[in-house]
Amino acid sequence: MKQTEVNQQLHRFRIFLAGTEFFREPGGIQYVNRELLRVLAEFARETPADVEIFSLNDLPTALPAEFELPADFRWHAFDRARVGMVWKLERRLLAAQPHLVLFTHVHLAGLAGLVRMAAPRAKIAVLGHGVEVWKRLRGQVAHGLRQADAVMAPSEFTRTKMIEVNGVRPERATVIAHGLSPEWVKTFSAGERRPRRVGTGMTLLSVTRLIRADVLKGVDVVLRAMPEILRRCPEALYVIVGDGNDRASLQQLAVELGIAGRVEFRGELTTEDICRAYQEADVFVLPSQTEGFGIVFLEAMYSGLPVVAARSGGAPNVIEDGATGILVAPGDEKQLAAAVSRLLLMPEERRKLGAGGRRLVEEQYLFRHFAGRWHRWMARVVPEPIYLARHAAVFAVRTETRNSQPRKKEQMPA
Repeated sequence: MKQTEVNQQLHRFRIFLAGTEFFREPGGIQYVNRELLRVLAEFARETPADVEIFSLNDLPTALPAEFELPADFRWHAFDRARVGMVWKLERRLLAAQPHLVLFTHVHLAGLAGLVRMAAPRAKIAVLGHGVEVWKRLRGQVAHGLRQADAVMAPSEFTRTKMIEVNGVRPERATVIAHGLSPEWVKTFSAGERRPRRVGTGMTLLSVTRLIRADVLKGVDVVLRAMPEILRRCPEALYVIVGDGNDRASLQQLAVELGIAGRVEFRGELTTEDICRAYQEADVFVLPSQTEGFGIVFLEAMYSGLPVVAARSGGAPNVIEDGATGILVAPGDEKQLAAAVSRLLLMPEERRKLGAGGRRLVEEQYLFRHFAGRWHRWMARVVPEPIYLARHAAVFAVRTETRNSQPRKKEQMPA
């Protein structure tokens, strides 16, 4: 290898991104993992980087053709074969000696010991999402989390939980809030240009998975509040987007409550149809007790909807009570019914809160904000020679661009 090639290799930031899943199933964690891929692709445009992605649950063929990654990114997927992932990760650690290994789920933090042995100079970072790190962890996972050089959380609530419950050192824990996918924004914006359905001003919307493991999402609480909502607002309609193994029991609950005719279960929808559901709704409601952040809250606020949520988990870090929505006590059907009814009966307040939510997302929670937060964090962990090389390269590109632009002809004095 020539000396110039050796120098180029030394000045490349080597990153391993290891996650449970990126593409196989829908969900918030998968959503964030995909956005992190985009962040790294953007980061690599200015900082020479070699990135390897390890996905425990995805199929090797899961990377969509339309999901554009730089040619020097390497994709490894293991179809839920943990032993295969550990074996491949060890080989690649020994061969590549990465500067940074980022585990995007705490369940993979148990592999921190492997990283320490195979690539002792690597920085180890772990991303916690929500309820999975609010409880006390055990064994290698707990040890790996505490030994990580950096721990990130999407909300101050989740950061605090990791410190108080799992012994993460405060100086190592950072909040990096999520942001909306540019594809979602593009799809929604395209829908905004179409005529909006003229409704009754009485449509509630929830967007969530309906699975037993997520029973605290609060759809059942909304259903139990519906009789009181309908007493105050007889034309109210509750639309539920999402599917899962708890759907049948929730449908049965609606029947038992006598409200089945005012509830629509629409199942799993395409992104375009979900955006249309947001555009046709008047109030977004999801009194979940398990949100570490709540990307659906961002979607609702960007859609101009006021949000009714539980004062629980990371929701208060995203929703400003009285400015972008209303927060109610977790599990309190009466408070929920009062908050929803108030918004349905007061269109001016709906518009005010909806406009506040849209403004907040545009100022803090678009992809460029999310990417900027991650870029600033990575700039702190990148080795100094690479950091200096990055700035030299950026300066050279900007100078070349400026010099290549045609200069305006000087005006001759009259």
